Amino acid sequence: MNNELYGIWYKHPSNITNSPLMAYMIRLEGIESYGLYMQFADMLHTVGGYQEYDFKKISLMLGHTKKNIKAKLERVINDYQLFEFYTDDDGKEMVGLERLKEDIASLNKHKINGAKGGKKRAENYRNKSLSKDSKPKTQIAKETPITSVETEAPEYKIASFFYNHKYRSQLDFLIKRPFSPRANQQVYKNYMLNTYPENKEEIENSI
Repeated sequence: MNNELYGIWYKHPSNITNSPLMAYMIRLEGIESYGLYMQFADMLHTVGGYQEYDFKKISLMLGHTKKNIKAKLERVINDYQLFEFYTDDDGKEMVGLERLKEDIASLNKHKINGAKGGKKRAENYRNKSLSKDSKPKTQIAKETPITSVETEAPEYKIASFFYNHKYRSQLDFLIKRPFSPRANQQVYKNYMLNTYPENKEEIENSI
């Protein structure tokens, strides 16, 4: 028998007081008998669903020493078919509730599966970390996205027909249709050439 304690919670039939056997016992023994039933069921849950049938030991475990309470407890356990009895391989008579044993088996299964799941998640995390640490620096650098790249400024090209126009025509064209910085520069250069023709060579070399 598994001696691990199961003290969190356990399931029991809903509206159990209205079941025929339980209702019959309560009518004969009073509502106190239901409390004795549940107290013993709670104890059975902590020991795996079944307990060796030693009534004196059970009474002491439940804390009942008064004669009348002990007598009622004995009737609750023995007279109303609310508990199951069997003899184990060592010849000991056992008393308990099969539904509690099944409930504990289910809890054990969930516990084992949860532990396996936790170990698997931990293993996956470990493997992922090791895989990341074992990558060469060059590979990590390749996988790292580049957030910013400096690029050279594009070269602006101006159509030849623009060069052939006078300053005023070029200026009107730019007002109606904004063009590139190089075009603006050309307009300014033409303006300077028209305004200061005597300084043509200097303007050509500087603008």
